[in-house]
Amino acid sequence: NLQKRDHHEGHHDHEDKVQLIGDARNLLGKENFEVFALVLFSQNLQKCPFEEHAQRVKHVVEIAEKCSMGLKTAECGKSVTAIIMDEICKTPENADKYPFHEACCAKHEPDRHKCFVEHKLTAPDALPPYKKPSAEQSCKDYQENRASFMAHYIYEISRRQPLMYPPAILHIAHSFEHIVMDCCKDTATCGQCFGEKMPALKKEMKTINALQQHNCYILKNFKEETLKAVKLSQTAQKFPKASYGLIKDLVHDIVHLTATCCSGDMMACMEDRLALTTKTCAKKDELSSKLAACCEKPIVERSACIVKMDNDDRPADLSPQVREYIDDVSVCKRFEDDKNELLSHFLYDYSRRHPEMSTEMLLKIVIGYDGLLVKCCHEEDKLACLGKAEGEMKKEVQSSVELLKTNCAALEKVGSYHFEVMLLGKYTTRMPQVTTPTLIHLIDDMTHVGEYCCKVPAEKQLPCSEGALGLIIGSMCEKQEGHFVNNQVAHCCSDSYANQRSCFTALGPDPSYVPPAPSADYFTFNDHLCAAADSEELQLAKKTFLVNLIKLKPNIEAEQMKEITASFLGMLEKCCKAEHHMECFAVEGPKLITKCEGIIGLHPAV
Repeated sequence: NLQKRDHHEGHHDHEDKVQLIGDARNLLGKENFEVFALVLFSQNLQKCPFEEHAQRVKHVVEIAEKCSMGLKTAECGKSVTAIIMDEICKTPENADKYPFHEACCAKHEPDRHKCFVEHKLTAPDALPPYKKPSAEQSCKDYQENRASFMAHYIYEISRRQPLMYPPAILHIAHSFEHIVMDCCKDTATCGQCFGEKMPALKKEMKTINALQQHNCYILKNFKEETLKAVKLSQTAQKFPKASYGLIKDLVHDIVHLTATCCSGDMMACMEDRLALTTKTCAKKDELSSKLAACCEKPIVERSACIVKMDNDDRPADLSPQVREYIDDVSVCKRFEDDKNELLSHFLYDYSRRHPEMSTEMLLKIVIGYDGLLVKCCHEEDKLACLGKAEGEMKKEVQSSVELLKTNCAALEKVGSYHFEVMLLGKYTTRMPQVTTPTLIHLIDDMTHVGEYCCKVPAEKQLPCSEGALGLIIGSMCEKQEGHFVNNQVAHCCSDSYANQRSCFTALGPDPSYVPPAPSADYFTFNDHLCAAADSEELQLAKKTFLVNLIKLKPNIEAEQMKEITASFLGMLEKCCKAEHHMECFAVEGPKLITKCEGIIGLHPAV
């Protein structure tokens, strides 16, 4: 069943092959091996200075060089991960920096490595903010010593992205180097050039990270069958001319790769990824005409290229419909004999015909078809019953397309700020227990999805919007794992992966929510509101006030909200013009709260 959540962690019965350090060095080449060693050290000991890691890398590379020449020592019989861990555990670490170091190092592989993975610092503020050098300084450093400059960049990225796959870090580093080379041609304009090009790279890094973590989230929280279905639909869309057998084989490898990468063994993750890329390129003629350009790149750059590659064109002889699944009564026999195989084949055939559909939509269609077979195969007139399938599928697709059109039209009509306010109103009533900054950040992300996806070509809008919203909702659900803010959020997060987005869209106000009684300190009006001369700061202040107001009165009417917001802005204007802001807020703030209580009929806490 593609629908239900699995409450047991995914496990695999494959035997993991251990790639010895010498083989890994030969596979990657010396320079790439050095980079991967630096990534692994930086991801595991995130607070160590660069110079310490450079020494560790030097030592591990020396071992790898000897082993790559066929030397038979005890070290040469170990995997890269084991050698990296030996190096990490060779000397005691500062207990304040790494309180777990001694206990982890006392364990044996694979528990020793697993222990370090569990202690990776993933919070955004776990490390001090990165002190970015000026554009001019970056150009100077790059020109004076390219290797050192790039190594420092990889170190800073890796320690701040401890769960990011090493090939992805290498891809980001390659892209960054292209920006540096381009921008440093003219020192007079290099600052402007970096300012124009770096946001896109940061966005790409955020997207790669989100996709990787989302795959792990699916594997951990839903059945492995769900991840297989997700990857089957995506791979069939990407390679519509490939045979079912070849797609199924690739999906098996992708799911295995995901399990390896999510376990935190980054070296094994990289090896699996390179093996999958090699297999994909070996079969490029059977898969897609668009693969040739990616497969000509150096081995470590291919994988990112393939992931970003556009879907291949649909074969001209591919019929638009899948009549054999609804016009042939033998599907009931196939369903009875091997339900999963039939549904898998149906998903492949439907996905390759519909690149304009999102993964979530395709999974919902399969779930609907599954339910239809359960019902129709017990009917006397099976074909008449199955004939309704097409109408049901169209209805499912139409509701998503209509919602997308409505949201894009609203965004265009009212603009981003008012669209965001509209969403804040809906989501604050659905989950009022979420902190105000988190709600604003969540809706900000959702609005960005609309801004971007409503502008892509029509045939890409649904995969773009539902795919991106799926990442946002999945991330929110994962953060609440085990302590959901309310029962209806718990239901949407836990029940069905395919229906997650539509479940949240359909939610009404949380019936269990009891608003707090208003008190003098519920709203804070202070000096920082007057620093809001620029519109972004002012908008944040307005949104914060709005969310806090809705939490007090979830069923507030639009006119009441309008009146209160106008009074709030009036107070801001008055007090920010006053000579002493805080004295003004001390007088006007309580007046505003009293006015709010009168408008929405609240009674202050005694």
